[in-house]
Amino acid sequence: MFEFLRSAIQFIAPVFVISTMLNVGLTQKPSDIAGHLKNWPFVIKMLLANFVFAPLLMIVALHFAPFDPALKAGLLIFSLGAGAPLLIKLTQTAEHEVALGAAVMMLLTVGTVIYMPVVLPFVLSGVSVDPFAVAKSLLLQLLLPIAVGMLLVQFIPEIVKKFQPWVGTIGNLALYALIVVTLVGYYPNLMEIIGKGAFVVGLAFVGAAFGLGYLAGAGKDHLEDIGGLGTAQRNTAAGVIIALENFSNPNVLVMLTLANMLGIVMLLLIAKALSRDNRVTVGDAARAR
Repeated sequence: MFEFLRSAIQFIAPVFVISTMLNVGLTQKPSDIAGHLKNWPFVIKMLLANFVFAPLLMIVALHFAPFDPALKAGLLIFSLGAGAPLLIKLTQTAEHEVALGAAVMMLLTVGTVIYMPVVLPFVLSGVSVDPFAVAKSLLLQLLLPIAVGMLLVQFIPEIVKKFQPWVGTIGNLALYALIVVTLVGYYPNLMEIIGKGAFVVGLAFVGAAFGLGYLAGAGKDHLEDIGGLGTAQRNTAAGVIIALENFSNPNVLVMLTLANMLGIVMLLLIAKALSRDNRVTVGDAARAR
């Protein structure tokens, strides 16, 4: 059974990546996204938080951690990829404008496609990574589906309205299936990783990354919340592509999946807490009027 589940990952992962990114393109208008990206100070701070300070935190942490190279590789890949589609769900849960979450996600996804192929060979010492192959995979599986989705919305909006919910459902189900199949299929590896405590580093990183993104909001509540959530929720799709195509050791994928799963749970709880805070703020403003 374990072998069957492991082989299923090769089919489930592309379905998750492509359907998720296609759904982003099918649900977001370029004009709405572009409007939020005109805030240059916020954009620059988010790029620095996601592609300089967050990965640097992980690199420093792993320098002192006694984990084997596969676990370190999984955590490093987890820290390098930004722009997760789940940010849309987190934005909704926190009760902020979805277009803002989509704009941050698009900015970070494009950044990831450029950034990861360049940085990976430098941070993963002893591992041979073809930067052009990585860039090609990320471009085809992340950005191309988004572009196709936006084109379909532009030219056949009525048809898109009918099948877009199905695309979104497929992406969600594929994510759950990928997490379950990976953790069950590699159960012995999972127990080994938990025993070594590597997941604690992943959780601590998510919390620290939230703080970095929150600071990028510079005192503006909606930018603080989305900045924090957007920085903390790393790009699982990009990480899965890198792990499957460049590493034979399954612990890389299992570590990445475990860190992502625990991060999702933490951030959903944080987003729910932020929504209560936002409702209180709106209520106070209404009573003041």
